[in-house]
Amino acid sequence: MERTQKRKEQKQGSLIARIDRATGKVLKGISVLCLGFLFFLLLGNVFFRFVPIFSFGWFDEIVEMTFAYFVFFGSAALWRERQHFRVCLIPDTQQGKWKRILDLCIEGCSVLFFLVLFIYSAELTIRATDQTPIFKMSKRILYLCMPVSSFIMLIYASVFFVSCWRGKPDDREGCLEESV
Repeated sequence: MERTQKRKEQKQGSLIARIDRATGKVLKGISVLCLGFLFFLLLGNVFFRFVPIFSFGWFDEIVEMTFAYFVFFGSAALWRERQHFRVCLIPDTQQGKWKRILDLCIEGCSVLFFLVLFIYSAELTIRATDQTPIFKMSKRILYLCMPVSSFIMLIYASVFFVSCWRGKPDDREGCLEESV
């Protein structure tokens, strides 16, 4: 019986790890696609300003949506890998109990921030009734990246908080070590 339970735990662990890796790949893929698409849109816009063969009247709508998806899903990808910008002047000077307390406060604030962001962005997305002027797309499509990415970041922030609560060492290095 104990052996079967260990196998189930190993399978669950590997399932969670596979979901985590797939999430990372999807987030990076969306970000890279959006960045590439933005590059070609801007390149086309510059070209067609000098060679006016084609009108880019719809340009602003697509750039706005692509940039929003790039920023929010890119942020989620960075948060997942803990590669986001952070100022760690005070945390890196602390040790022992005070460092753990400070880390818990920081992780707790992150969880609260992403919870509030998720709630308000989901409400904004649900309440959106307007459409884009050219394509007549619902603004919900544009806003959808906010609750989805904030929910992903909320999950990872919660995992980081629980890991910190359990006293497991942080897998990221401090800023002082990275800059030297």
